[in-house]
Amino acid sequence: MKDTNVKIDRLGGIFENYPQPENSLMELENFQVNLYTQGWDNKLGYEKYYSPGNDWSPFLTSKVDSLFYVQRHQGAQDSILFEQGGTLYQLNDFNGVPKKNELSTGRNVPNTSELGTQYCQFGKYILYCNGYDRPSKSHLWPCTGYTTNYLVEYPLGFDSLPASPVAWEVETDPTAVVGVGNRACIFFFMSTGGVSYTNGDPKDKGMGLLVADKPNKYKYKVSFVNTAGSESPLSEESNTVEWDSPSPAISRYGIVVEIPIGNNDVVARRVYRTKNFSDDAEFDGETFYFVSEISNNRDDYYIDDTPDSGLGSQAPSSLDSIPFPSIHCRYMCVYRDCLFIDGGKDNDLFLYFSNPTKPDQFGALNFLMLGHRQGGGLTGLYAYFNHLLVFREYSIDIIRGNYPSFVSSPLNSNIGTLATNTIVFVPEFGLMFLSYDGVYTIFGNMEYGASPKIENITPHLRDTFTRINKDALCQATAVYSRKRREYIVHFAVDGSPVNNIGLVFHTDKRVWSIRKNIPVGRMIVNMNGDVLFGMNDVAASSTIDCAVMALSSRRCAGQSIVGENLLDNSPPMSLMRSAWLDMGDPSAKKKIHSVYLFIATGGDQDIPLDYYMDFDYNSNNRTQALRQQRPDFADQEVYDKVFLDTNKYWEEPLVTTVRYDVHSKACSHFQWKIEVNADIHIIGFAVDFTAAGLRVIKGKKL
Repeated sequence: MKDTNVKIDRLGGIFENYPQPENSLMELENFQVNLYTQGWDNKLGYEKYYSPGNDWSPFLTSKVDSLFYVQRHQGAQDSILFEQGGTLYQLNDFNGVPKKNELSTGRNVPNTSELGTQYCQFGKYILYCNGYDRPSKSHLWPCTGYTTNYLVEYPLGFDSLPASPVAWEVETDPTAVVGVGNRACIFFFMSTGGVSYTNGDPKDKGMGLLVADKPNKYKYKVSFVNTAGSESPLSEESNTVEWDSPSPAISRYGIVVEIPIGNNDVVARRVYRTKNFSDDAEFDGETFYFVSEISNNRDDYYIDDTPDSGLGSQAPSSLDSIPFPSIHCRYMCVYRDCLFIDGGKDNDLFLYFSNPTKPDQFGALNFLMLGHRQGGGLTGLYAYFNHLLVFREYSIDIIRGNYPSFVSSPLNSNIGTLATNTIVFVPEFGLMFLSYDGVYTIFGNMEYGASPKIENITPHLRDTFTRINKDALCQATAVYSRKRREYIVHFAVDGSPVNNIGLVFHTDKRVWSIRKNIPVGRMIVNMNGDVLFGMNDVAASSTIDCAVMALSSRRCAGQSIVGENLLDNSPPMSLMRSAWLDMGDPSAKKKIHSVYLFIATGGDQDIPLDYYMDFDYNSNNRTQALRQQRPDFADQEVYDKVFLDTNKYWEEPLVTTVRYDVHSKACSHFQWKIEVNADIHIIGFAVDFTAAGLRVIKGKKL
């Protein structure tokens, strides 16, 4: 009999179906791809985001309900927005010291079946909504390192029409007593005698006909202009100001107009007026024209002395701007310089869009209605290749066109998602998202005519996705880290109300692994590609991990407060289980002699190997524990043995082979497993075996 072997130089990822490729793994938990060897190492853990101090400040000891990272100027300005306990905070790192400021309080705290706050960057503003609280916006700079809090939250859009202006009456008798009491005012602009006017020719100022005993009529409207340059709907018209030109008609008049004050977002008011629409004039009383813009939100009256010939362009129509159309919107996205929002829970087949570059201004006709109701309500928006993808519960629509002629059409009528926070663009692979039965990708350059394709990229992970908790899909979260070269998605399985498992797509190897015992609630990635996450509510307490954590190579599962000290927790367990190996012929019986692991040296712990035969998981055998060092050389100085103050240095890891002796019975299939919380780096493996010429029996007889 001749010994032979199976050699795998490069390990793949998880493959749960059968039959399995020899280089695949049936289980792979808490490993990452080593960028130098393309093998798997478990130098993976998490620690608190801000390391100074022995507590969780600046975060609270409660669940992080939402998390968002925003940066400008290539990261020169960056901030984190997060919610805890119904309060929205903005966090800056100013000279290495975290500074937290409140943006708003009393916000809705989402339950496990609610998505939570969604964020969107529009120019210098961050917009946010959650389906309950008033949609708002804020610009997060200047930096909050100052003693004064410069952060201001503004409402998104306009709640209602401005209050109607009030025009004072005109008193034509120069001897009359005028003033606030009788709401009357007179201004004379005369070519001879009377009150002189110093700003230009008086004939070019004032209102009214210079014809004796002729009637004059005017009305006013106003609008608000906010910090984003959006213009509100026009107010209702004012009272009508009427007077008859005196005899002799040598005077024109100015009208005092009381104008409303807006909210904290208003920076200017625009005044509009009719032309003289008396019976003796040629204009109507329904057309308004621009008079002037008052560049503040402070003055409460305006003196109008603009003649009809000096008026500007016609006022916007009532269709150009309306009150904010969806006060309980849940999703938002920027496409073609327009802000798109949904209609809320009660109107989830409608999609509204703002005027270009004006996120607060919505026209009366700026909406789309989604078709085929069997696709379900709207669950997410994402701008992709100059198209807007509209995700729904069971379908995906696509919006094309330019303002205001947007057109909606179905992209796929069978696939949808509730996991809005998992929709992430991954370079070279397209747009990835979690659905009910797997992770899908949308790829194909729709901008240049290629037909977009949707593909399930996890068909070999059916066992995992049969466990998914569909009622908690809205809790799922995902990011792509260019630093780690991973698409990471966490979601709930086995009936858990919070995320309790993670799937990682490693773009270098194009394979998947699993993350466990990392309590991710909400996840973001910063400018450098670092993955940050808010802890879920299972983990939060006053003494154990809570608030915002960071994935790192630190071998610990967070920290705990013990007395006055902050101590590292034990590292997470890592598990690698090979595929069921049949050595090329499942009908032949094989006797396994050895398993060789190709590893990189490191660590100083002795690690055993478990092995199984013929799909029997209840009769595992364990080998002698072996150290991760070169067997024919002196032990290397490894990280956990070196004291730097003794003139010693730890050495670079070297690739070596460790042989585990196996004493198996004759079997058709063989599998090995490593489960450790010590550092390990596995590149490949080999199996020595002897095929004895025996075959499996034809079957069991009754």
